[in-house]
Amino acid sequence: MYRALYRSFRPARFSDVVGQELAVKVLRNAVRRDRIAHAYLLSGPRGTGKTSLAKIMARAVNCLQPQDGEPCGECSVCLGAGLHTVEIDAASNRGIDEIRDLRERARYAPPEGRFRVYIVDEVHMLTTEAFNALLKLLEEPPPQLLFLLATTEPHRLPATVLSRCQRLSLLPHTEENIEQQLRAIAPEAEIDLAPEAARLIARKADGSMRDALALVELCAGHGEGSVDLDTVLLATGSLDDAEITRFLDLVEKRDARAALDWLGVQESRGADLRQLAGDAIGILRRRMHEAFAERREAEAAGRLRTLERLAALDADLRRGMEPRLAWELVAAEGLPDPVAVQAVQASTAGTAANEARQASRPTESAAPRPVPRAPRPAASPRAKPNPAATAVSSEFRANFVARLKEPRAKAVLEHAQVYDGGESWEVRFRAPPFLAVAETPDVERDIRSALERTGGSRPIRFTLSQQGGD
Repeated sequence: MYRALYRSFRPARFSDVVGQELAVKVLRNAVRRDRIAHAYLLSGPRGTGKTSLAKIMARAVNCLQPQDGEPCGECSVCLGAGLHTVEIDAASNRGIDEIRDLRERARYAPPEGRFRVYIVDEVHMLTTEAFNALLKLLEEPPPQLLFLLATTEPHRLPATVLSRCQRLSLLPHTEENIEQQLRAIAPEAEIDLAPEAARLIARKADGSMRDALALVELCAGHGEGSVDLDTVLLATGSLDDAEITRFLDLVEKRDARAALDWLGVQESRGADLRQLAGDAIGILRRRMHEAFAERREAEAAGRLRTLERLAALDADLRRGMEPRLAWELVAAEGLPDPVAVQAVQASTAGTAANEARQASRPTESAAPRPVPRAPRPAASPRAKPNPAATAVSSEFRANFVARLKEPRAKAVLEHAQVYDGGESWEVRFRAPPFLAVAETPDVERDIRSALERTGGSRPIRFTLSQQGGD
């Protein structure tokens, strides 16, 4: 029967574990020196080897022929580990009744070996009552009992439990470790894995070896045993680094129209715009570090500003903002102020009309030809900020934002400040694109309604900050 890659290649010995040298050394030395604690807490992100280490430790402490702290893998205990090891999923067995049953069974010696081992996965999911019942066992454990607790959220465990365990923190795997492991496993799994595909999978795994193996398995199924870069990009909805770099260049050059066109093309191709944020931040960080290393301070400072904008965008996406709108707001920061565009257009049109009138008049040889004068630009219809207005308190702003219902309204208010002008309210935006979104009917209606319910009925003005932000 076929087994998933992460199960088929689960490490069976301490020496097979990758990237967790400290935890491996502590556990192996405990077995070698016969100084085994009654409880170990293995904490760390998903896919870092918590359960694998617990299973190896369960075999090692009962192995009949241990080899330098390693389980031999051949004795009856190693081959029949289930007789003395009990695995409990605390996510589904989290009540006090399950822990009481565990306490009853813990009194009996194991059928074979020295220890009865309990591996409790996701131990943070136990209820308060269950933790209280477990605490008695941890305070006065029987000599034949060993607890191996695993969790991704150690901060949720009571301090009384933490203080009675030896805590081993497992670190996320580095991209280099994941890539090396994938390239070592692929031939044994009869998978043709391209080096650039392994590199991208290692980056996408986010420190989890299990996620990396699952992604290799998915891509191998799509590519019929062969995994190349295009297959990984298609399976993950990602974009090639060169394409993302091209978009970042457009954003840094403030070429808003080209950036918006690029977004439309990529969305039509099925690109994941939420994932694009993380990919773009990763690429931009590497480019910024390169610029700092090569002492190109001006370039590095520009990329730092772009990185700050992308970090804010990523935060907006995590709060539930619509991805296309969030990216358009970033791209549209390069658009010119529409009021300025109208003024330039009016000036250009007036100049052309004057030149046409002068050309139609009869010329006199003695008189010099007058130079046409352009009319003044049209006055901006937008209200100017009130210098006497004062910013509202953070409590007022929080109540106001909480009353907003339209997601776009909440998004643009991240880039605006509310002012109290005495007889009117003023919402002052940092840049024209945010003001343009706020002036759409649904968003404007939501902002006005929420502001009136928060501070009372007054005239409400939308303005643009003259300093570029408050």
